[in-house]
Amino acid sequence: MILKTAYRNFRRHLIGRSLYIVAISLLIMVAYASLSAYHDHHLRKLVSFDNTLSLLVVLFIAIVLFSFAIIVYANRFFMKQQHQEMGVLLLSGLTRPQLAALFSCETFFGEGLQLSIGLILGLLFSKLYTMLLLRLMGVVADTNHWFSLPALLITAGSFIGVYLLVALIDSVRIASLRIVRLLYPENNYQIQQSTLINRFLAWLGPLLLVTCHFLLLRFNWFRFLETLQINQPASYATFLIIVTLLLGVWLTYRNSLPSFLRWLRNQRRPMSRRHLLDFAITGDKFAEHHQSLTLTTLFVTASIVMLGLAAVLYAFGNRTVQEETPIDLVTDYQNQDTILRKIHANGGKSKRLTNFTIKITAAQLQGPQAKKIMQGHSLPIEVISLQDYRDARQHQPNLPRLGLTDKQALYVSQDFYLQRVPVQVLLQNKIQLAQPTIPNLQIVAYSRAYPLGGYLFFDNLLVVSDHVFKQLSSQNSRELLAYAIRKIAPAGKTLSAIDEASYANKAVRQLQFIDAKKLSQVKMHIYQGRSHNNTTQYESNNYYVRGPTHILIQRTLGLTVFVVGTLGILMSFAWASIFSLRQLAEAENDRYEYLTLKKMGVDQVKINQIISTYNRLIYLLPVTFGIINGLLIMRVIGGNLDHLQLGLLYILTVVVFGIYGAFHIFTIHCYQRIVELTRPSEQRPR
Repeated sequence: MILKTAYRNFRRHLIGRSLYIVAISLLIMVAYASLSAYHDHHLRKLVSFDNTLSLLVVLFIAIVLFSFAIIVYANRFFMKQQHQEMGVLLLSGLTRPQLAALFSCETFFGEGLQLSIGLILGLLFSKLYTMLLLRLMGVVADTNHWFSLPALLITAGSFIGVYLLVALIDSVRIASLRIVRLLYPENNYQIQQSTLINRFLAWLGPLLLVTCHFLLLRFNWFRFLETLQINQPASYATFLIIVTLLLGVWLTYRNSLPSFLRWLRNQRRPMSRRHLLDFAITGDKFAEHHQSLTLTTLFVTASIVMLGLAAVLYAFGNRTVQEETPIDLVTDYQNQDTILRKIHANGGKSKRLTNFTIKITAAQLQGPQAKKIMQGHSLPIEVISLQDYRDARQHQPNLPRLGLTDKQALYVSQDFYLQRVPVQVLLQNKIQLAQPTIPNLQIVAYSRAYPLGGYLFFDNLLVVSDHVFKQLSSQNSRELLAYAIRKIAPAGKTLSAIDEASYANKAVRQLQFIDAKKLSQVKMHIYQGRSHNNTTQYESNNYYVRGPTHILIQRTLGLTVFVVGTLGILMSFAWASIFSLRQLAEAENDRYEYLTLKKMGVDQVKINQIISTYNRLIYLLPVTFGIINGLLIMRVIGGNLDHLQLGLLYILTVVVFGIYGAFHIFTIHCYQRIVELTRPSEQRPR
């Protein structure tokens, strides 16, 4: 009897819960695909970095925990839909353990369907999932992987455990139900009176919103994302603004919007009279569900921020490719023949673009915060001539235009931000080279973009005039040559193999640097072709094809983008389904009030209009608030980053809004259908 009743209830609510079932199924699909990719030995061999793939396990755990929270929250609405039915069953003699078993069986039918669909989709799309993952990680390879028994068993076991734990929580909820409240439910909110404190809070909510939005839009709290520190005043201010923003959203739903709609109802205007019922119903719903609406706004904001971070990371990876690898191949003289032979043996052609000499010397900064920049030591610094810089710029347009006198220099450093010193302070410094015959050089410009690629240098690079460069000692010097590769794609297997060999063989150039009290006594020596020494402070590559170290960065960034972006999209889809369920649970409880409106003479067209207006405000307003908040927070996080691709973030925002919009249309259709099918014979006794 219990199984039969549970199955009947499951079929009766199946259409209204269909999108929710799809949402959980997608979570299960991605959970299986993530774990399956992690267990794929072929993928590990391609990626070569096992620790990086552990992010897939983090994604799996996050999906399982998020699914648990979503299912627990959804079952609250399922239970609310059946409050009256549960009360009748308790009065008819059903015990609470039997009622808990009935509700658990009904949910198990849906959960079993979710698990089956999710695992089947995981098996079908696992290969596509892995291919997309490899694409974002910059790995060019074919994969036929689609099945993993350990991943299948762990995924199924994890979600079955989630279902059992949820059933236990639901049983505790059912044990605490009161029959009177099931049969005669009363609102858990009170209509707010127009007191002084309520009027103050009604004005305070929008004021906090506008103020926080203005601060997020107007002020730049930190110059670079890399310079953000938790203990900075700017960080404290940002956290305070976000908390205040959340408080403003809560007060807006709780006090401002109900008060505003109540004020509109009292106006003697044709518009307010025409929408009297709309305002009355919507205003009460805002006051009743302000906590749920605030939570929805928070989830939408979190989704936008997560997708924004994925966009920032993706843009950062692309920026690195554009700035660091404008030239396909750069190599020392001693390595060029070996590399070129490998390229030509695979059908490729090479064209020599430019070559230049690099000289290395000791240097000191003189000026504000010089010791902090140098970390208390003299600097080993590499120097190139202005002419070589201009030759490289012909093939690397991202380098800034430059003109130098004999007393000026360009300072290039990718890691200068680690010193926590503004660029303006650096530009106030002069640099003293070890040779006393060369005058101190004024730093007139700063750049993070290196000619021919950053991993070819020892962190710090100086561009000086040709006259100054000729005066430098060539004792510690080396030659670099740059080539353009034809008929082999930059991400082709040949160059990827060269990259892998460079990383595996530790093909780096190491610098032995001995500091001294006097600049002229600093000793430096370049070691090439030696095994990797972890104690060496400075090192660079002997040859560079998009960079061996860059491979690790690119793959880590690609995997991080994949994990964060996937969580953002899944969070949007799953929470949209939960919000839809909440609205449909409201339809089950409120359909008799709409039936009363029918008896009063309000036609179905007007009732459908009221439903559309109510759902549009209740459903889309928190989505709109959340998107605005997320975009403004992302502006603070990355607004000053030159590599932030706002276009990509806007596209992802449109995707999120599209997901919620689709659920909104589905919700209105189901809501209206529930109201239209309600008959007077079903009305509850008063």
